[in-house]
Amino acid sequence: MSNPTPNITAPVDLTNPGQFFACCGLLELADRLWPGVEGWFNSGGSFALRSEHPECKTLALLKQLSVAEVKMIDPSEPAASPMRLHLGGQPVLLNWWCDTTSGGSRLKTWAGRQCGHLIFSLMVKRVGSADPADPFGHSAQVFDKTKAGKDKDKTISPFYFDARRAGKSLDFGFSPDTQRMSIPEYPVVEALAMVGLQRCRPRIDESTTPMSFIYTAWSQPLGALALTGVACGMVQVPAMGNFRFTRPSRGGDYTNMFTRAKRERSSNA
Repeated sequence: MSNPTPNITAPVDLTNPGQFFACCGLLELADRLWPGVEGWFNSGGSFALRSEHPECKTLALLKQLSVAEVKMIDPSEPAASPMRLHLGGQPVLLNWWCDTTSGGSRLKTWAGRQCGHLIFSLMVKRVGSADPADPFGHSAQVFDKTKAGKDKDKTISPFYFDARRAGKSLDFGFSPDTQRMSIPEYPVVEALAMVGLQRCRPRIDESTTPMSFIYTAWSQPLGALALTGVACGMVQVPAMGNFRFTRPSRGGDYTNMFTRAKRERSSNA
């Protein structure tokens, strides 16, 4: 049985964990705007969304997200505070990094003086200029201009969900941020992955060194509510396979980043 004709199709690299979780976030937000949306991964290297609402389009979602309000819930803890995204009148709570029970805290990639609220807010503002035909390919320099006198030529550090950013550090042989270099970020991936991780967590494998994380790319239409068990592989559905990645330290710094994932053929693929 073939899948329905989608309203939205976005190219995706499933070996990039940030893009996988960004797809989860895309489905999550689309469902808030147009209830009943279903999403799935295609063998051709794309993620699809299907809705009965004709206004369900990539451009419409990105434009609404780019002007959405992001509120810090606990201003006394700017680095770790939960956030609330207000999208089209729909509040979306984001606090997965505070969860020590189901492994959310082990996926946190920012620490110290980094402010999660600031990074997310700046990434959100830049998603509106993305090409709707390839939103995850959108790159842009994201500057922090919130403090007077701050160096405007240095981009803000991202969450490092997108594995392409990790590749740049490896290619250079050092961390561009440490050397105060301004290089492009991937704001759509960073923003949507932050949302996607709220519901979709990978399975943790502590038997590997370093500890690794496994996600499953499903290939049948599913709604957002079904993703919690599916994305981590606990609920078996037709899938494109399992993918394993790690979260190593970035150049010895306290910040971590998602690595490229390796595909592991699953029994339900």
